[in-house]
Amino acid sequence: MYRCLSNKRRKSEMLNFDSIDDWAPMLGTALEPVVPDAVRHSISLTRFEFSEDALDLLLLSVDRAAIVAATLKWIQATSVRAYHGTRLMESEIASIRDQGLLPLVPETRLSRLTRILSQHPQWPSVRDRLRMMLAAQGGIGKLRPREGQVHLTLSRAGLTLGFNHYLTHGSEYDQHVAHELLGTEGINLLSLDGKPMIVAVDVPGPIAIEAAHPNFTVDQMSNRGELPNLVRELLQAWALKLATPDFQTSMEKFDCGLCFLESVPANWISSIEEYQGIASKV
Repeated sequence: MYRCLSNKRRKSEMLNFDSIDDWAPMLGTALEPVVPDAVRHSISLTRFEFSEDALDLLLLSVDRAAIVAATLKWIQATSVRAYHGTRLMESEIASIRDQGLLPLVPETRLSRLTRILSQHPQWPSVRDRLRMMLAAQGGIGKLRPREGQVHLTLSRAGLTLGFNHYLTHGSEYDQHVAHELLGTEGINLLSLDGKPMIVAVDVPGPIAIEAAHPNFTVDQMSNRGELPNLVRELLQAWALKLATPDFQTSMEKFDCGLCFLESVPANWISSIEEYQGIASKV
């Protein structure tokens, strides 16, 4: 159980991906045994057309298995800051502070969706469909993989710059249900409910690695010739930082998801704050 694990880490052991100036030197130190100075110097003198090119050169210049192992070891010794974006009422914020982030259960969406969608003039004609949809184990086959899960993402910038529909309209599940019942007008109603909130969560490193691999394990990805999740994002950003010292992850749209099959504990939550980049309509 996640609740049995302490997440009290020193500030120097926190990996906040968007703050690359903080973590890149620490990762650089951890990689000293596997990334020689000559390799770092070569990357620093190269100008890359695409960000992935810096990572490619890094991997061609070192022992791939060794750098993956060293990066994983470093992540395991940290806490990883991750983010959850949604729209919340004050009572829901209080619930998260008390209980943490709970896995999606379709039946529990009834009161929220009723509150929102009942504002539509066609609500009386779709009300019974909503109940049936939620009672039928979610009722929407393509969303069933989301049931029983909590989703976070590594980068706050990715959430706000790349896929901010969670902040504008809330739960992706709710969006699909609203569209199924009332089309675009149903989705538009979601933007009137609650406030855009970002929940920052500090996840123990070993659990973050596990959560970043919901479909294939680290070993399976390595056997497929792919870099493990988290490792790829970190090494790509780190290599690009070598080549372009003013590079900032906080300005990029990195997307690396973490999937949890049980509640994210309340004592992992670092902050719950309203996102000011989207005007609240309530």
